[in-house]
Amino acid sequence: MGLNMSDVAAFSGLDESTVFRLWDNAEWLDRVSGRSLQSLMASIPGIAEYSRAHAIRKRLDGLVTDLGSEGLAVDLDALEGSPVPQQLLLNALEAGLRIVRGEANQRTSSFIARFWGREPDTALTALYSTERGQGLLTDPAKLFESSVELAPRLNRKTYSFHSILALNILTHQVSKVTGSLEADLGFEVPGRQTAFMMRGVVMGSLISSGDIELAERYRRELDATPVYAALEEWSFPTYMRDGRISSDFTLPSSLSLRNTANEVLREIADYNDAYVYYLASTYIPLALKRDPAFGGRLAELTRALEERGADCEDRRIRETCNTLVRRLKELP
Repeated sequence: MGLNMSDVAAFSGLDESTVFRLWDNAEWLDRVSGRSLQSLMASIPGIAEYSRAHAIRKRLDGLVTDLGSEGLAVDLDALEGSPVPQQLLLNALEAGLRIVRGEANQRTSSFIARFWGREPDTALTALYSTERGQGLLTDPAKLFESSVELAPRLNRKTYSFHSILALNILTHQVSKVTGSLEADLGFEVPGRQTAFMMRGVVMGSLISSGDIELAERYRRELDATPVYAALEEWSFPTYMRDGRISSDFTLPSSLSLRNTANEVLREIADYNDAYVYYLASTYIPLALKRDPAFGGRLAELTRALEERGADCEDRRIRETCNTLVRRLKELP
C-alpha cells in the first residue's frame, strides 16, 4: 500500500518511536508486544495474515529440524496440501516428536490425550499414514516402533485418565496402519486401561483388516464384561463432542447424539463390511438405549443400514443389519 512509518503510526495509534524501532528489524514480529500487534493487525492490511503465516512457518521449521534429527522426514507437500488445519497438523508432528524421543512422562500422556476427538484424530491419522501424498512423514516406520515401545512406559500410575486416553490413541493408530494386534501392545494393565486400550486396538485393526471374526469376538467381550460396554458407549459421544470428556467415563442420562449420528452414517458408507458389522451388532444398539431418537437421524440410519446390508456378501452381516433395520422400523 506504500504506507510510511507515520502512516502506520497514525492508523494503528502506536507511537512513532515504537514503529521506528520495529521498521527495519527483520525479527520485529518476535519483539512487538501483544497489544501493539493487535493494533497493527486491526489497522494495517496484511499484518494479520503475515503474523499467522510467520508463526506457523516458524513452528514448522523447528519441528522439521527436530524430527529430522530423530530420523523422520516431513513431507511438506502433503502437509501443505492437506485439508486439515495446519495448526492441528503441527500438533500431530509435535506428538510424533515426543513419541520418537521416548518421552514417557505425564506431559506426553496429557499432550497425546488431547487428540481424542474427530478433528485432532484426523491430524494424528495423517501423521501415521503410509499413503504417499497423505502421510505427514515420508516413512513413519520409526514412529510405529517408537509408539509400541512408548505405550507401556506411559502406564506408570495405577490410574491416570490422560494415560488411559493416550494408550488408546497410540494403540489405535498403530493397529489401524498395521492391521494386526501387536503382541507388544498386549501388556497387562488393570481395569479400564485394559478395556479402553483393547478398544483402540480392535477399532484400528477392524478399519485396516476388515476381520469380521475380530468384530464378533469384541461383541462377545462386551456382552460378558460390563466395563467394556460402558467404555464403548462413552467413546463415540465424547469423541464427537456430543458429551463432555469426563475422567470417570460417564455420560449424562439425557444426551442427544447429533454429531455421533453424523459420524456413524459416514462410517456406514465409507468403512469395510466388518466395521459395519461392529456398528450394527455392538455400538448402534448401545447408542439407541442412550438416545432412542439417534440425534434425530433414525430415518437416515434405517436407510443407510438397509442399503449397506444388502451389499454385504457375508450372511451374518446382512442378517444383523436386517434385524436392526426391522427394530428401527418398529420404533415409534
